[in-house]
Amino acid sequence: MNQVDSGPDPLSEQVDPRHVFLEARDVMRRYGWGKTKGYQNLKDRDLVPPPVMVHPDRWRLDQLLAWEDRRIASAEQALSQPRFPSITDLLPPPKRTARKTA
Repeated sequence: MNQVDSGPDPLSEQVDPRHVFLEARDVMRRYGWGKTKGYQNLKDRDLVPPPVMVHPDRWRLDQLLAWEDRRIASAEQALSQPRFPSITDLLPPPKRTARKTA
């Protein structure tokens, strides 16, 4: 089987990420998405940054790296903020009120 040399590895340290363009299949492989979920995610502009080139779609590696950093920072911030101040906030409100004694 003939293998075509595609040039330097886009993820190596020597290549400037601003000059690396990833195809849809490369982006899906990077994030471990299957074909169906990958194409759904790539169409969702709230989830993934838009491609810098269209027909065919291409994403710049530096923009994806910045997007990853933003997602990691927001996830860390969400983990550091407590959702509930105390354990009593997790309990449902009482259905009955206490009886008043005379």
